[in-house]
Amino acid sequence: MKRRSFLSLSALSAVPVVAMAADEDPEAGWYDTVNADTLKFTAKSDEADITLRIELFKPAESDITETKDEKGEFRSYQYKGKDQPYPFRPGVNLLKRFDLTWEGKPIPIPERFWNDLPDLRISTSTLDPKKLPPDLASRAQEFLIHLRQPRVLLSAEGGTVLIEWDRAEECDSLSTIRWIVSKSGVVLRHRHCPPHEC
Repeated sequence: MKRRSFLSLSALSAVPVVAMAADEDPEAGWYDTVNADTLKFTAKSDEADITLRIELFKPAESDITETKDEKGEFRSYQYKGKDQPYPFRPGVNLLKRFDLTWEGKPIPIPERFWNDLPDLRISTSTLDPKKLPPDLASRAQEFLIHLRQPRVLLSAEGGTVLIEWDRAEECDSLSTIRWIVSKSGVVLRHRHCPPHEC
């Protein structure tokens, strides 16, 4: 076959391959539907009438100060004169609201269980699995499950609620913060941070 004919055929055959590759990876466009700077969010349980309303805020840099130790070295950041735990720093979110309702009844969660957790983030997406073909709907659900946001799950016995929220940590790792809340208002909190490379 002549070189010119071969090149023409190669160029023509490349078009369907590229189109097929785009069709095989619909998730590439799904990332464009994500808003990673959401400050208000409502998480709902699939199993029951349980709702968690979250609100984050970014403190004004004028309200943040550095503290130093006796040697003059950096010790921590303060927000409005109050020491903040790591990883608080300028530009990082703090929690302003953490309200749980169960079957219309507010379940008070004391501030000590949530007001010391800086750098939590909420990602949302406009992607709607119901508007996708059935073969893509489950993949879209899986994509949405991995977004950074709190999740609310009712226990199998129906007596407690589990809230889970991932937070970015050093070395591109994640920790998972979990709250277990009973209908009577008992609250437990746990943070799991798997080992990382550095």
